[in-house]
Amino acid sequence: MMKWKDFVYQQVVDYCNCSGSRTFSLRDFVSAKLQMFQEFHPNNQHVEAKIRQQLQFLRDNDKISFLDNSGHYTLRGIEFLKQEEEETKTIDLTKEEPEKREYLVETYVRSVTWAIRARKTFGDLCLCNNCNNTFLRHDGTRYIEVHHIIPLCKGGEDGLWNLSVLCAHHHRMAHYSDEKTRFALENYLLREVKKRFDFTEVSR
Repeated sequence: MMKWKDFVYQQVVDYCNCSGSRTFSLRDFVSAKLQMFQEFHPNNQHVEAKIRQQLQFLRDNDKISFLDNSGHYTLRGIEFLKQEEEETKTIDLTKEEPEKREYLVETYVRSVTWAIRARKTFGDLCLCNNCNNTFLRHDGTRYIEVHHIIPLCKGGEDGLWNLSVLCAHHHRMAHYSDEKTRFALENYLLREVKKRFDFTEVSR
């Protein structure tokens, strides 16, 4: 019989593939998968506590990480979700370094949940101040790239607080410029995203 830890990890991967995001809350995960866990071990009377315990084990094994600032977990044990693999299958990512792989996924993945949410929330204009470096695609929509402000490979997540929309130039700058420039742009984007969220709350 499969061990609890392996079963929980299998369900985490399945949940992330279904949601289109590596980041998930414990509450949503348990709500979606509770019946599966109850069927897996019917005699266990403390299923939710068992799930939390196994998530801790997976965290200790670097399969997932816990994001203290938002109370969410992020899947670390796989590099790509199924949708990401499908959308980037024409690109050979096998020999690229983690940050280069992430940049390529950010650039080419358009229909995964986190990318859709970022464009819906922040629009289709570069978040960098006074940047008008954009163009229209053949279908009339404006071209924009979604960027993880703190890279996933460095502890970031697919949460909106960590996502931004950038033109291709500023997206490359965020990944490949010198350390001082990258750090300044990262801090600017984090402040800009927070400002937009704060404005949304005040406007409600």
